[in-house]
Amino acid sequence: MELDQALLRFQSSAPEYSGGLSNHGPMVAEALDCLGHEALISAWVDVYAPRLDDRVEGRPIPLPDQAAAMGVEAFADWRATFEVELAGAPWRGVLRGWLPILLPGYFAAGMHGPIRVSHAVRALEADENPIRLGELAAGLGYWASRFQRLPGEPGVEPRPGFGPLRVLEKVPITPAARRRKGFLVDAVSVLEDDENFARTIGGTDLETASPGDLIGEICARAAHLYIANPSARIAYIHMVTGTAALRLVSGYVDDQNLRRGVGYALQATAALHSTHCEPLGVQKISPDSEETALSWDELRYRAACSLEEHTIKLTEACWREDRIRPSEFFQLAAADAVKHLGASWGGRGG
Repeated sequence: MELDQALLRFQSSAPEYSGGLSNHGPMVAEALDCLGHEALISAWVDVYAPRLDDRVEGRPIPLPDQAAAMGVEAFADWRATFEVELAGAPWRGVLRGWLPILLPGYFAAGMHGPIRVSHAVRALEADENPIRLGELAAGLGYWASRFQRLPGEPGVEPRPGFGPLRVLEKVPITPAARRRKGFLVDAVSVLEDDENFARTIGGTDLETASPGDLIGEICARAAHLYIANPSARIAYIHMVTGTAALRLVSGYVDDQNLRRGVGYALQATAALHSTHCEPLGVQKISPDSEETALSWDELRYRAACSLEEHTIKLTEACWREDRIRPSEFFQLAAADAVKHLGASWGGRGG
């Protein structure tokens, strides 16, 4: 089928290109399949693949060295490590064993680590085969190799009722003079010694609702913030897609670890908001987003036809979340992306 052919082609490529941009290929191919536009997957691959770097072979990391290798070891070695694990045990068991270890580093590559894993898991749930197992190995390897902790420990000193909405309302906004340009991982590095950020995250109350409802709450608020901060669309897109990814793997952790995962996803979302939020008084609903709120069928079609990676991933995540915990902001965010993010630049990058 089209998805497997795409995943096979992308398995010959590296997880990043152009000095640190994440390879969205496998994730978008799977999202197109779920949007109901499988016929466009091959076109997406032809447009996107020429920009990518070639795969580098690695060697499995010995078990005693794995803890120290989190976030610092080469992706190729981590991928080889998971290829060996998945060859020797059922993938669901491997996932259950590793998710509690990986969750504290949820920001991995601007949340692309967990996002890639989530798409791989959904593909495997639909059809288990060697190609999709290879993509799960790549996703887990990417997460482990780019594992990144953020300041604070979610919920370490919870304040009753201080749930996700309050956290995102109270998280300190980084002054413009302290902000850093570059990739998302560079932007959040300014928070490393921010005690106020760590304190806010530590006060998170992760017991205010069920984990599923908390995920939906964060996603809906992130979609709203996306619309309110049009100068930082890409950062806010990852707040939505990164948190929504947790739902796709939620069946492979117990309740305690899932609540931990919600905390780490919220922490990553708050970090992006802190470092990209427009100043108060400047925030506004992005132009024309209300007028372009089309039906989901039309939005799915337009997003797929754009072949633009962020538009496709955001639209799929918003459509998915809207069917679980409806919010007007999901449709508005997808409509905004369709209108303002344009079409893929193909092999020229972008």
